[in-house]
Amino acid sequence: GWRSMTDWPPPTSEHALYLQPGGRLAETPAPPGAQPATFLYDPADPTPTVGGRMLSPEGGYHADNRLAQRDDVLSFTGDALSEDLCVHGNPVVDLRHTSDNPHVDVFVRVSEVDADGKSRNVSDAYRRLSDAGDTVQVELDAIAHRFRAGSRIRVLIAGGSHPRYARNLGTGEPVATGEQLKTATHAVHFGDSRLLLPIARSHGVVGLGG
Repeated sequence: GWRSMTDWPPPTSEHALYLQPGGRLAETPAPPGAQPATFLYDPADPTPTVGGRMLSPEGGYHADNRLAQRDDVLSFTGDALSEDLCVHGNPVVDLRHTSDNPHVDVFVRVSEVDADGKSRNVSDAYRRLSDAGDTVQVELDAIAHRFRAGSRIRVLIAGGSHPRYARNLGTGEPVATGEQLKTATHAVHFGDSRLLLPIARSHGVVGLGG
């Protein structure tokens, strides 16, 4: 339900969940030497938009299970929460990211997976990385969201979200006039790649990840 607050964002505590091999989120980093997770982004078949901040019927909260299952999307899911968890403010995703193509984007989303396995978008953001190094910080849209007990937190990573964001052609050419397309293989390296959640201080950090 709705809540009134005297300040925004209210006092929060930052809590980290680390991306893990096998599509997991956990409270500890992956062990050294873990192989990166990879996916191929193809501008000829761009990753589609599913929900989010758009002024159209396709915007808003939508089930995004099919998006999470695509070959061009990485999905990382935590364990079931043992109690409700309130997140107030901007989630942040730190990524150690590399690509075989310098002209790439990343789309990052946090979703909630309910006890029946249905995943819905909660917050997301998009970055063009042409001038970025291998460490990328993506600040997602601000939220005031309660993750329900029994649900799980999920992070999705993709190379685009079309047509909400114009597809990256992979060539450096202008989007409106470019004629060539080039694929990109993305790699997300474990260890420092993590989700940072601003958690309401009135809530403990219980059962966030394995």
